[in-house]
Amino acid sequence: MATDFTITALNDATDSENRMHSDEVAARYGFAGALVSGVNVFGYMTQPLVAEFGTEWLSNTGFDVRFLLPAYEQDAVSVTSTQAEESMQANSRHRIDTCASNQHDITLAKLASWPLGPIDSSRAQAMRVQAKQEAAIYEEAARPELSWDVIHLERAAPTWHWTPSKEDNDRHVEAQRDPAACYRGTDALIHPYFLLDTCNRALMRLYVLPAWIHVGTVGSMIRAIKVGEAITVDCRPIERWERKGHQFIRLYIAMFSQDDLVFEAEHTAIFSIAAKQLSK
Repeated sequence: MATDFTITALNDATDSENRMHSDEVAARYGFAGALVSGVNVFGYMTQPLVAEFGTEWLSNTGFDVRFLLPAYEQDAVSVTSTQAEESMQANSRHRIDTCASNQHDITLAKLASWPLGPIDSSRAQAMRVQAKQEAAIYEEAARPELSWDVIHLERAAPTWHWTPSKEDNDRHVEAQRDPAACYRGTDALIHPYFLLDTCNRALMRLYVLPAWIHVGTVGSMIRAIKVGEAITVDCRPIERWERKGHQFIRLYIAMFSQDDLVFEAEHTAIFSIAAKQLSK
């Protein structure tokens, strides 16, 4: 298979707490303008895949998305997906490599996706138990500004009870200008943009992050989540490190519908940015 898709990038996060989506703050770090969110770019990259495979791609799919360079407002983002020749038999779906580039043929992001095998939910289930045990550690008003010293690795955050609303899903679908019918109607599924944006929100529920950059997510979409479905979200920081002057954090995130694991991911961000090093 080979699919091609082009869309004009829009920055729909200008009011976000993350000021990397503002021209003024982004310029301080050497960027040409406000950054279009990585989760938005991820949403663009999923559109031709859902067009090709339908809702099957939203369930039983593993993915690894890496954001390499920023997309800016009004960039022409071109998305191309290819499947290995040996994986092109009828009715088969194997690893698919998807690339997003701008109008200058500069690669902005890469996405690999593949069908999942058997799911081991033991890691996610253990975190659910841990979240209940450690809930008292977190004070209601204590959302510290994220810094190296406030990251407590392997400490589970309090469980977040999340019900994706039609209004929020519609807002994400509208920002994507995605015509797919599966995100509309009485049995609407949540958009992949909304799904990864919720991972961002899980991070922001733990910490105040005035300026930060989402750099990648490795995840498993075990089953598509429906609008209005009662979901519990558990997460914990699992890694922190420094590279080239930037400081990184990685969260493990698991989402359950009742007792069924429906999504899990490792979600990575730069929370301390080395000025004027990322814009090229």
